[in-house]
Amino acid sequence: MTLTLTDRDLELLDVLTLRVRLLTLRQVTELWWPNGENQRCARRRLECLEAAKLIEIHRVNAHPLLPVRSPLFAWQPGDAEPDCEQLAERCRERWNKPAVPMTVCVASSLASNLLGSTAYSVPHRDHRNHDLRLASVYAAYRLQRPQLAALWVGEHGLPKAGHRVKDPDAFLRSKDGRVVRVIESAGRYS
Repeated sequence: MTLTLTDRDLELLDVLTLRVRLLTLRQVTELWWPNGENQRCARRRLECLEAAKLIEIHRVNAHPLLPVRSPLFAWQPGDAEPDCEQLAERCRERWNKPAVPMTVCVASSLASNLLGSTAYSVPHRDHRNHDLRLASVYAAYRLQRPQLAALWVGEHGLPKAGHRVKDPDAFLRSKDGRVVRVIESAGRYS
């Protein structure tokens, strides 16, 4: 089967390889089929991309997505150090509902290799809530602050900072490569 990739397809593959690790079917629908088109249209196109071995569609159990209102914490050089224990407690408290089944899509190894990324396949169960939270933050940026979303570069789209060095989940980088903002998502395990 020959598949002609649309601009929407290419943008989705870019997001799944270079910006976030996975998206729910609902997020895909909200971002790329927002004008009254339903999840069936999105699902059919995702199935075409899966048949072309560019993405994988999975059913996973994860905690319900939380609304994105504001960061739990914002810091910049010169500010006082955060109270990490308090932040960790706030993170644990917000995940208070049981896991539910949801449909997610991820890049395939083929798409990841074609686009120069290390993001492919479903994240380990322990990381799914974290990665879905990060995807929610990215989706909120796309819908509410598209100029900043265009600057988003996920950790899988960059070389590793070094051995035993924690890479941030995402950077917002200006056209000249300057880091404007660092995004770190806190999952249930935090």
